Order: sequence, then structure tokens, then C-alpha cells
Amino acid sequence: MSAINLRDKYIKALEDRRQDLTDQMLAGVKDISQYQFLRGRYSSLADAENIFRELLGNYIDEDDQSSSGS
Repeated sequence: MSAINLRDKYIKALEDRRQDLTDQMLAGVKDISQYQFLRGRYSSLADAENIFRELLGNYIDEDDQSSSGS
């Protein structure tokens, strides 16, 4: 599996899980603690995606610099 394929699958999995959590929250929760739990999971997934994108961006920038001879 190529790195690009892996990246796409990972981002898709995070997006799918966030959508599942959104659907659960919109369908209704039994109490505020369940809502807070789901909201925490959602935030964690969003953070993981942001960290991954940032690291990937840094890696791509470094790769571009090394291949251009800078």
C-alpha cells in the first residue's frame, strides 16, 4: 500500500467516525454526560486529523526542499 493510499484511508476513517458521532448526537442522547462524552470523542478525532495533516504537510515540505536541492 502506498503512503498516499494509506493517508487517504486514514483521513476517510477519521471523517467517517466523526460523522458517526455527529449522527449519534443528532439522534438524541440520554443525558448531558453522554453528550459530553461523544463531544470529547469528536474533538479527539478532529485533533488527530489536524495533527496528522500538520505532520504530513511538514513531511511534504521537507521532501520538496530536499528534492529541489535547497
